[in-house]
Amino acid sequence: MNRLSRPASLASRIAQALRDDIAAGRFAAGARLPAEATLAETFDVSRPIVREAIALLKADGILVTRKGSGAYVSETPGGQVWRVASAPDGGPTLVQLFELRRVVETACAEMAAARRTDADLVAIRAALATMKTHATDFPSAAAADIAFHHAIAQAAHNPCFTGLTDFVSQQLLVARQHAWENSARLGALHGTPRAADAEHAALVEAIAAGDPSAARAAATAHLSAAAARMGLD
Repeated sequence: MNRLSRPASLASRIAQALRDDIAAGRFAAGARLPAEATLAETFDVSRPIVREAIALLKADGILVTRKGSGAYVSETPGGQVWRVASAPDGGPTLVQLFELRRVVETACAEMAAARRTDADLVAIRAALATMKTHATDFPSAAAADIAFHHAIAQAAHNPCFTGLTDFVSQQLLVARQHAWENSARLGALHGTPRAADAEHAALVEAIAAGDPSAARAAATAHLSAAAARMGLD
């Protein structure tokens, strides 16, 4: 029985790794995944295990497969569970999506402060460090920003919030890149550090301290400032 259960566990872990890569923007909507053989070599597993992982992501609506062509990230990579009805003029708008982000990420921050483990905190801080490393590489910085908020959502230990966070992050990816550019430009102009760095640090410290109220307040302050950087205030 143990031998039979191990491949499913491996497939689930690989599926999660690919899901994290997609959430972080490493594979954009519509992008083709590497070939099965390449993924098998990357993860050091057999091709059937990779095939099973792809099937799991396909079932979740995250991937689509094309006969003879391979696996592609869905145009709605947050998965079929998270769909937003289009408005008559083609919405949802950026403002509407950001309103959803405010609701979801403040709740995630509050729950993460109450529920996070030491391992969660390590992941959050690692994502924060990656953001600082790639601060001048805007696409990479935006992807690291997504990974940071994904790590916080995971620390809330509610997969529904994680999925919704990933969905909103993908929808706002381009806007996030512009926000990083605007923040870097203003910092260079005034000779000041990026404001988002201090906002993120305050959020991490509130979560580390196990203070749900402070975490919600830090997330609210960060998202208000982020909206201004995106021109949404």
